[in-house]
Amino acid sequence: MTDIREIWQVCEEEGIRVDTIDCKACSSFSIMYGGNCFIAVSSALPERLLKEHTAHEVGHCVKGAFYNENAPLDLVSQHEYRADKWAIEKLIPKDQLVREITKNGNDNLYLLSECFGVSEDFIKKACIYYGLYIE
Repeated sequence: MTDIREIWQVCEEEGIRVDTIDCKACSSFSIMYGGNCFIAVSSALPERLLKEHTAHEVGHCVKGAFYNENAPLDLVSQHEYRADKWAIEKLIPKDQLVREITKNGNDNLYLLSECFGVSEDFIKKACIYYGLYIE
């Protein structure tokens, strides 16, 4: 399992600047400006959501998953998927998730979310991504 310090380490290695914001309209965002990536994360987020949102925004930066509102064929969902994919793979590696489910018999989303220190929504997204959960 990855903790927030490891995500910040990735930011440092990649030259990504992270700041906190006091914003009720959004929890986090990332922008690319002048060849540099900047991330802003709400200071009001609980720890597990801070980790998820930061990892997602780092995913945008690391994968270059930024959309352009002036490009009509540029799909927001594709860029969001790429950012989610990076965050999932970083925070919940498939082998660790499978081991937790099979060896420990833990198939409850709430308990899995507690184990990995993420929200139930995020663990569900990870299970769907890895093909371990069917809605």
